[in-house]
Amino acid sequence: MSTDVIVYGARGVVGRRVCAELDAGGVAFEPARSRDDLEFDARIVVNCAGSLAGDRVLEAALAAGAHYLDVGGDQAYVHELFERHDSTARHAGRMVLPVCALDCVIGDLAAAWAAMHVCGVTDDGDAVRSEPAVRIGEARPLDEIAVSYIFDDLVLSPGSQQTLFGALGTRGLRWTRDRWENVAPGAVKRRVNVGASFGGERDAVSFPGSDVLTIPRHVAARTVQTFVSTTRSTAAATAMRLFARALPLVPKRAAQLLAPFTPPDEDYARTSFAIVAQARRGFSAAQVVVRGHDIYQTTGAIVAWVVRALVARDAGPIGMRAPAELFRPEPALTELATVAGFSIDPSFR
Repeated sequence: MSTDVIVYGARGVVGRRVCAELDAGGVAFEPARSRDDLEFDARIVVNCAGSLAGDRVLEAALAAGAHYLDVGGDQAYVHELFERHDSTARHAGRMVLPVCALDCVIGDLAAAWAAMHVCGVTDDGDAVRSEPAVRIGEARPLDEIAVSYIFDDLVLSPGSQQTLFGALGTRGLRWTRDRWENVAPGAVKRRVNVGASFGGERDAVSFPGSDVLTIPRHVAARTVQTFVSTTRSTAAATAMRLFARALPLVPKRAAQLLAPFTPPDEDYARTSFAIVAQARRGFSAAQVVVRGHDIYQTTGAIVAWVVRALVARDAGPIGMRAPAELFRPEPALTELATVAGFSIDPSFR
């Protein structure tokens, strides 16, 4: 199978959208022929099955000399990819972006942009980097980076549901003073104001987002943590927080008893999202808010944009990389907003 791009998991909710976006952008691609088809001969392999496929797709891609993108956002899975495969990717001279989806690409880039403003840093150039990024705040770390994911009318795909079920019985990570600490989902509450369209101020609770793993790679901060809100109701948010705190106590074998629900395809467009990236150092603070609709369509557009950028680039960073290590935050977000149809609202413009 020889082409520019191979899409693994092309029949899923995200895979279908990625393929449609690639086709619309004129990128030559082929879907993997079957679930067990790991004979790759391409410049880029896109894994749209995420953690459900495990790391065997990544291993096969690197063995074939291909760059690798993964839409999986499960924190434990992404942490394992960074730990196990960074050296292999570097030795192969290939780039691996282990979280190429809305729930990290946008948060990671937005956090880097906010941190740059707080630190008075400029990063001029094209959206796609040809050289590795300089770590922001290295000499004087920021006090805090927080990325909050806000959803209204959230509809999850069967794959996302299975990933959520698989996280039962596990604790998440947050970055604190140059190391990762365990933290139970829902253990920390944060008030976030996303604007009137999302009900103004609302409670968000801590959850194990992969931004916690990527942001410390390019921003020096004492604390990096991710939060989520899926309801405007204070009472429901409290109930969600209590439920989330109980999840690590649920035996992992309980996941085997849960069956994912398959929503009608048109239901995914009902979901509205806002991503709030906040950076603070002393009395200086900045935030970048991204608002949009349909998390899976947005992810499809993000993946296709990244693929086009990698196909076109002559050289750039290799190894396991965070989004802001591959792309400059402001121009990348601006281009993504155009192709994916979301809005950007920085507090400092």
